[in-house]
Amino acid sequence: MNYKYTATFDNDIIASTPLHDKDWSISSASLDKLKGLIPKSVDLEKNIDLVGVAFNAAVVNRFNKNDDAIDTKTAVAIKDFFVNKPTNIEHEKKKVVGHIVSAAFSEFGENRILSNAEASELGGPFNIALGAVVYKTVNPQFAEALERGEEGWDQLISTSWELGFNKYSIALGDSPDLSELELITDPDQIKEFSHYLKAYGGEGVTSDGVSVKRLVSGEIYPLGIAFTASPAAEVKGVYVEKEHSREADIEEDEA
Repeated sequence: MNYKYTATFDNDIIASTPLHDKDWSISSASLDKLKGLIPKSVDLEKNIDLVGVAFNAAVVNRFNKNDDAIDTKTAVAIKDFFVNKPTNIEHEKKKVVGHIVSAAFSEFGENRILSNAEASELGGPFNIALGAVVYKTVNPQFAEALERGEEGWDQLISTSWELGFNKYSIALGDSPDLSELELITDPDQIKEFSHYLKAYGGEGVTSDGVSVKRLVSGEIYPLGIAFTASPAAEVKGVYVEKEHSREADIEEDEA
């Protein structure tokens, strides 16, 4: 399916196993609040070829490093459409390593799961949180890195989720928070400011130094999640399910 525009939204995550390096400072107790995103219907004890993970995939009402964002109304409308979409590595769509199994909202900075009703009332930042399974037989090295965490992870892992959409508005101002910016919805003015957007090769600022950002709108379709290695910025964390995990030799059938 073709979309008029696409946008990626980056959010840094790391494994929630105990890590001793100061760069891996994150509360595993806080991340435990996300473990309910891995449904009990996904039996990880029997499905020994799966790794269950949960993470905050993006922050609503807050612009990412590409100066793109979605608002509360959009987040509530599209959240459930992430379910069953693929996860891949580095946006290589043919390198699928799993799929999304659940979606919810969580409190920004605290990871407490929020109901749709709670999220609908928020004008400030909160998270779209996702549960997913990773296929051990497709990319054993990646799956093992998720499970073991401490062994050989010299880089942090981040998620980048992608949307297809057909409209957008312009937001003007330096703050990353949508509530603090001037919003432009007039089509002629949007066209006037569009060439400043980073998405179209601009610098993200006008000649007068005013920051120009893009608020995604219109018909919006979640396309999936990419796992990608990048330096950490604002770490949110990933929960790796270990309660049912067990050592097993898994052989792939060669058809």
